[in-house]
Amino acid sequence: MFPAIKLSTVALIVVTSLVGTAAITTYEAGAVHISVQEKHPGGDHVKLIVPAVLVPVGMHFIPQKELQKQSKDLRQYLPVVEVAAQELEKCPDATFVEVISKEEHVSIRKSGDAIVIDVDDRDETVHVSFPVRTVEAAAHRLEASLPPV
Repeated sequence: MFPAIKLSTVALIVVTSLVGTAAITTYEAGAVHISVQEKHPGGDHVKLIVPAVLVPVGMHFIPQKELQKQSKDLRQYLPVVEVAAQELEKCPDATFVEVISKEEHVSIRKSGDAIVIDVDDRDETVHVSFPVRTVEAAAHRLEASLPPV
């Protein structure tokens, strides 16, 4: 016979398993990185790193009526967005857009499994990156919110 296991030990094992699973899922899904640095003296620097799995989950908290209203205009583009996201995951790293002028430098590129957007102008530097699959997940959620045609 097995010796009696205390309830606290079982609870600890369950909690540890749940936390471990959540950590692995979050790591595999990647993260959304946002950084905004104002360039004036005393300017703010805001950095935000959010697990990418929270994007589609967070969309469930948007009222259905509002989500449908916003999605209606996008209906015709959602299949294209989904296919584009699937194909972007397969393509090698590349710069899609780069604008260099006296006032600003803008870059949109794929790096690894992420889309990276950098903007540097005289007032601020902005960096946004997110996993490509986040776009597909958001498109699926928008599509699911629409009533059938």
